[in-house]
Amino acid sequence: MKNNKVKNIFAKLSPKEILEFAKKWSTPIYTGIAVLVLLVTALIINRHQDTVNNNQTELATFQIVLPADSISLPQPDYRSSNSIEAVLKNRKTRLDFTDGALTLKQISQLLWAAQGINVDWGDRTAPSAKSTYPLTIYLIANKVDGLDAGEYQYISGDRTPVHQLKPIKKVEMGDALFELLNQSSFNKIPAVLVIAGDMNKMAEAYGGISHNNEVYLEAGYTAQNIALEAESLKLGTNVNTNFDELKIRELITVSSSDTIISLMPIGIPK
Repeated sequence: MKNNKVKNIFAKLSPKEILEFAKKWSTPIYTGIAVLVLLVTALIINRHQDTVNNNQTELATFQIVLPADSISLPQPDYRSSNSIEAVLKNRKTRLDFTDGALTLKQISQLLWAAQGINVDWGDRTAPSAKSTYPLTIYLIANKVDGLDAGEYQYISGDRTPVHQLKPIKKVEMGDALFELLNQSSFNKIPAVLVIAGDMNKMAEAYGGISHNNEVYLEAGYTAQNIALEAESLKLGTNVNTNFDELKIRELITVSSSDTIISLMPIGIPK
């Protein structure tokens, strides 16, 4: 009915009156359209800016501030001449080592295998329940070419790979560790990897409920990765849990929130 009324009104108007009507209302109509276009454009620009700001804030949240003396490790290799089947077949618990030094490249490869980032969203070489990643890997370097003797923490990165060592203390620790443990596989060993885990961090991921087994399971994945990588590099290792943690803490600097789970001597097998 309304449409018919509008048609009847315009039917009574002469062409001249219709032209004058159009001239009269064209400016407000065009102005309204222009204002609408400007409002939509401003809304799109504001949303884009909010997205940029949010992304910048998110990146800042995940940025890792490292000390100036952090050591960048050589880029790890993602291919080798060894098949996974051959490495599995040859893997053994190694207890006797020569006193030969390790290279920084070998250390880099072992640390990446332990907890390195392997995809662009921050996943690691060892799986972690709820992507919690409660483990920290420490390196005791006794005889590593290119590194001063001492203790280092491996920094894998978060969403972006960092793959660096953070020096903790530079001091010869090999003899003291051997005397403390009194185990032959630590005698003159060139390097030791320490696997430590934060049980509270995993509990927080489960709403405050203790899930220590998830941390120990992840430590097992990590230890196996290290063992297989060592075998691929023609090196040897074993997983050692036979130690007094309180006495080890007197020698090794580990976060108070971490539990020392295992020690892995790394060397050239005899």
